[in-house]
Amino acid sequence: MTKLSRREALAAALAFGTNIASPLTRAARASTARLTFLHINDVYRIDEDNEQRGGMARYAAVVKAERERARTENRYLFCVHAGDTLSPSLISSFDQGAHMIDLFNEAGLDFFVPGNHEFDFGKDVYFERVKAAHFTILAANLTDRNGKTPANHKESVALDAGGIKLALIGATYEDTPIASNPGDLQFLPAVPVIAAKAKSAREDGAEFLAAIVHADKQKRAELMNLHAADLILSGHNHDLHVDFDGPTMLVESEQDANYVTVIDIDIARTPEARNGRLAWRPEIRIVDTAKVEPDPVVLAKVRAYQNRLEHQVETEVAELAAPLDSRTDCVRMRECAIGNLFADALRKAEGADIAIINGGGIRANRLYAAGAKVTKRDILDELPFGNKTVLANVPGKAILAALENGFSRMGVPAGRFPQLSGVSVVIDASQPQGARVKEVTVNGEALDPARVYRVATNDFMARGGDGFGMLAEVPR
Repeated sequence: MTKLSRREALAAALAFGTNIASPLTRAARASTARLTFLHINDVYRIDEDNEQRGGMARYAAVVKAERERARTENRYLFCVHAGDTLSPSLISSFDQGAHMIDLFNEAGLDFFVPGNHEFDFGKDVYFERVKAAHFTILAANLTDRNGKTPANHKESVALDAGGIKLALIGATYEDTPIASNPGDLQFLPAVPVIAAKAKSAREDGAEFLAAIVHADKQKRAELMNLHAADLILSGHNHDLHVDFDGPTMLVESEQDANYVTVIDIDIARTPEARNGRLAWRPEIRIVDTAKVEPDPVVLAKVRAYQNRLEHQVETEVAELAAPLDSRTDCVRMRECAIGNLFADALRKAEGADIAIINGGGIRANRLYAAGAKVTKRDILDELPFGNKTVLANVPGKAILAALENGFSRMGVPAGRFPQLSGVSVVIDASQPQGARVKEVTVNGEALDPARVYRVATNDFMARGGDGFGMLAEVPR
């Protein structure tokens, strides 16, 4: 007997309109579908946190429990991940995200939409990881340079559930070329792509439509208000968010499988159905994984991955004379000591006049007390992307443009917020974008727009990432 991978089994199930959880009775199959969507997004950490919440083993336990419930209750279960998992993390610094594919293959996943962090190691690594996945990759707005859907990707899937026709459409983060390193891959605007694919799916008979998207809050809201999809399963914002206005439901499940959202939908074709939209109401359960016992098989895999790294990362490198704060709201919204530390180190290493790094590249999201011992693990947790340092000759005019870009999203956490060394900046946050920088001094002297300065940064920003295109146009 041939043993199918989970991806192959799912594909076979979709092709024949069967239930991968358990077959329904003949009477139920003629008129109704009992659906369950199990949703997570933005999973970087494979182990639980200090509050024993999240991680792959607890996620796997939730999946196992829901698969058993789906079997006994004759439900169609779809386990969905709305993107961001190959990077960044400590282990991904070493294996470029291979461990995440392995763990999701083991834990169980049906559909995945790539987020921007899937491309942090370049498109070639991304495609290698996709080939190893046992789950379906959806991305209707992702094409190669010739406008073709990449291998091992689908724009959407259509299936029959109890006589009800379903469609699932995926869209990845449209600003990935700015936020990551996808090479020549093309990312089309997500909202019009979802709208067009939804319209086509409805014309083909889809009666219930789920959109799985990696999108910022603005695009997420646009999709919600568009009402093209019945259900939107979102990632990117790290929110625990549920919204339901009748025609459409929107869900996001925080991050790291700290919470897993389970949406039950019982849907039937009735005489009251209009324009192909069937009446349905959701039943929501938000599973706090701190209350879930880890799955032992996946936990053993997690421990094995961690043990492989112990001897490489536990070397002590410093003792702190002052506290440090790398929490997201600090590094992405204001000057902070850990940003100064990393920028100062970069400037000194390169002998530069100025160093500028993006706050979004500092990732561990933690507090360090004065007197704490800092290890190589801590540094890799904070700086997990494996960036290279770049020394560039940058005119003062371009430095000013870079600073305006860095301060363009003040008031909300933004990855482009600049952490600086060798330069002092006075800003007025009340002014419009592009007019906030009022004064700049470099080593005590006013910035000269015509002078060329030696600027140290990372290769992500030097390629134009996070909107720093002005740094991509200068000699290195």
